[in-house]
Amino acid sequence: MTSIYDIAFANIHGIGPATAKEIMNIYSSTEEFFNESRANLEKIFKSKTKTIDDIINKRMFDKCEKEMEFMEKYGINCLFFKDKDYPKRLLEIYDFPICIFYQGNQDLNNKRMVAIVGTRKPTEYGKELTEKIINDLKGYGISVVSGLAYGIDIISHKRSLKEEIPTFAVLGHGLDMIYPQEHQDLAMEMTKHGGLITEFMTKTKPERYNFPKRNRIIAGLCDCVIVVEAAKKSGSLVTADLANQYDREVFALPGRINDEFSEGCNYLISSQRAHIIHNTNDIIQIMNWDIALPKQAEPIHKKPSKLTKHEEIIYDIIASKDEINIDDISFACALSPTIIASCLLNLELDGIIRCLPKKNYKICN
Repeated sequence: MTSIYDIAFANIHGIGPATAKEIMNIYSSTEEFFNESRANLEKIFKSKTKTIDDIINKRMFDKCEKEMEFMEKYGINCLFFKDKDYPKRLLEIYDFPICIFYQGNQDLNNKRMVAIVGTRKPTEYGKELTEKIINDLKGYGISVVSGLAYGIDIISHKRSLKEEIPTFAVLGHGLDMIYPQEHQDLAMEMTKHGGLITEFMTKTKPERYNFPKRNRIIAGLCDCVIVVEAAKKSGSLVTADLANQYDREVFALPGRINDEFSEGCNYLISSQRAHIIHNTNDIIQIMNWDIALPKQAEPIHKKPSKLTKHEEIIYDIIASKDEINIDDISFACALSPTIIASCLLNLELDGIIRCLPKKNYKICN
């Protein structure tokens, strides 16, 4: 269990991950370190007088004690980098957080962790493909990580919850608030089916400079990062760049060259910073997940009752495909155009199928 000494250790000015590792290779615990003599601390920190004074005087302990009270009240865990439950993937990155605060009930060391990030202003194309990727990966034992932001982030979290996939949000602020506030209810639901993660203590506001730090945890926590619709200058590309630095696989969905929020994805692909996604099998094959686990069959749509004979024929044809054009429906069923049009309209009005651009149809999930 994390102690007040662990939290205080993470708050010492001038100690980063590399130094933290060196120190914890010398001392058996952070408590032992805080009880070290000034003379020995001067051997470690040389002329860093402020750092030594902070350690000797334990100046951060009042703040850390209040943090522990908050954690106990709201069922929050603090994972120190030496703890057995600390995410192993984060230890692989050079700038790992010394402590993270975690409110949730799922394993942060799940076998397969996938980050999905993207624009705050997704198109229908981006939304549909995000949901499809999550649906297709459901059978591969994944957990989904994102940042609880508007757009692709929140779509990823919502779809994961709907599909009963563990989902985690990495935050750029303390756990005493949720930003954006509109996502409060969803965040609380995630603590039951995933969790909320941050390295920031309470009373830390969502300042702009916190989010690159947040993004490195998203990238480091996962096996791969999937970018869905992103501008060329965006937080999503920062996450992708970090993932490449951390030797994680990066995937991007291509888009039209004149779309602002496809520019970032197209850039990642053309500069060979990301694998192009033609379909979800690209992810599965590159990650070798088809070898480790047998691929599940595509989910079978539950056929609605009380369909007419002709509606049932057309429903079965549409359900056999991800989506299908009206000309292919006509060819497959050999019914008259009038009957086909009537059945499609009825199925659409009943919310059973959905009409897409260019007269394509798909079953509503």
